[in-house]
Amino acid sequence: MPIDTKEEPEDEDSDREDDKLYCVCKTRYDEDRVMIACDRCDEWYHTQCVNMPDLEVDLVDQFICPLCMQSNGHLHLQTTYKRRCFFGLKHTDPSSPNSCHKPSRGAFSKYCSDECGIKYMQMRISQWERSGGKRDRLWESVKNAEKREGVVVCAEVKMEIDIKPSPAPISAQKRKADRETACLHARLETVVKEREMMKREMDMVVWREKLVRLASERADSVDECGWDQRLCFGEEEWDDFGAEVLESYEEKAKEEAADDAMQVDGVTTSDGEWWCTGKKKCERHSGWQKLRAAEVAFDKETKETILSTLTTREREIRKGIEDILYPPSTNTSQAPPKPSLADPPLNGSSKPRINGEAAEKGKKKKS
Repeated sequence: MPIDTKEEPEDEDSDREDDKLYCVCKTRYDEDRVMIACDRCDEWYHTQCVNMPDLEVDLVDQFICPLCMQSNGHLHLQTTYKRRCFFGLKHTDPSSPNSCHKPSRGAFSKYCSDECGIKYMQMRISQWERSGGKRDRLWESVKNAEKREGVVVCAEVKMEIDIKPSPAPISAQKRKADRETACLHARLETVVKEREMMKREMDMVVWREKLVRLASERADSVDECGWDQRLCFGEEEWDDFGAEVLESYEEKAKEEAADDAMQVDGVTTSDGEWWCTGKKKCERHSGWQKLRAAEVAFDKETKETILSTLTTREREIRKGIEDILYPPSTNTSQAPPKPSLADPPLNGSSKPRINGEAAEKGKKKKS
């Protein structure tokens, strides 16, 4: 019959595993001896070789073998254990196999199970009965007890707390004042911007008013139409050439004014090209002096009204902010009384007259 050679490698691997040496005793694996693995080097050790009772294996939380503790002395490594079941600790013989050697359920219970808790209470009741207690009286005292709904763990924790003064609570009146102040500040900022823009427009109207006056005077002096095209300047041209336009009228001679050059939008022109040299009653620019003067006067009056309104509004808002931040005193006892219509004037001239008249009337009565 043919010989099956497929099982030979498995036998060799099993023989190699059996040949591996474990523990500090350097022996092969024995299934009848309890072993535990090191949580640092993962090597297996017999509990008896590391001075650990076999019953305490379930209580080990982290096992450190003797070699790891010796080679890492600066780390202070050691084996840690879980808390043992309270019923096992209170057993008549805690180290016997009959006692419970399982870990407790931590903060939830000091017993490993409900069964151990019942056994421990039965043991306590039996001891109490042996000392003279009666089971019936015990039941009357605990029959109305309710099931525990929470777990309270007492822990002593020392914490370094920097004692700082707690901020004072903000009253509702203070919060309301802050909101009103913020609202007034926003309104004030808007009014100030509008007023600054209006002042700029007002400056341009004043410039145009001067230009109309100078152009009208020049037209009368040279007996020409004298219409000045620079009266149509916008804001950008006024920023760049406003001052030069007024200076061009101050030139003494017409020839000198024509020689002075002024550049607008990159084009070089002389001042004479801005004026209309037609007849005094030019058909194209007929009555421009009165029309422009009336237009400038209307714009000036309108912007002055708007400026006055904005200035008044700004003062009212600032006054409102001051009243909120610095409210007036409500104590009227120290306030001076308001003078009434019946009070004498401050110079005191009428009071002596009243006394004198009374004295004269008294003398007449005596006589």
